[in-house]
Formats: sequence, structure tokens, C-alpha cells
Amino acid sequence: MQSRRSFLHLGFLSAAALAASAASAAPAYHGSARGGGTVTARDDADRTFTAMRRRRAWTYHVTDETRFVAGGAEGSWSDVRVGTVVQVRWHRAGTQRVADIVGIRTRSGN
Repeated sequence: MQSRRSFLHLGFLSAAALAASAASAAPAYHGSARGGGTVTARDDADRTFTAMRRRRAWTYHVTDETRFVAGGAEGSWSDVRVGTVVQVRWHRAGTQRVADIVGIRTRSGN
């Protein structure tokens, strides 16, 4: 009976260690698939855009690693235009919100 309890205890410890290591290895993402909003401003020089959602504006910085997805296909920075609806997956770098993935909603019927 002792060996069975030891085996279970070892299993629980291993699972806890794996869960802790996976959590620490994951990037510190903030926001959700419901983040983003309607693009209200875009600055090509600073590579930033501002999206408004629920009467609150958020500014996101774009890097060379930022991935753009437009209507399920690969998009680009040029697809982010004022008036388009976006969803943003981002992380914080200092005080800035850095966009990792920008989902661009395409207009249906076009």
C-alpha cells in the first residue's frame, strides 16, 4: 500500500511541476479574442494604431514580429485602416501594448 501511495504522490508532483513549467514558459499575454475594436487612428512613423472599444481607446505598437490575419488569410500592416474592426492579441513591454496577432475583420459582401 505504501508503494502505491508513493507512486500516486510522485504522479501528482510530476503533474504539478509540468503545469508550473508550462505556465512559466507561456508568454505573458493580456487581452483576449474580444480585445481590439474599431481602428480610429494609425501612425505609420511610430507603427502604432488606436482601437476604440466600449468608449475606451487603446494604442497598440506593431513590430516586425506582429502577425496580421485578414478574413482567415495572411494580411499586412497596410490592411489596418481607420474604420476597420480588429481583434488584438498583445503583450506588455514596459508601458506599451505590443500587438502579436492582429485579426482584421473583412467586410462581408465585398
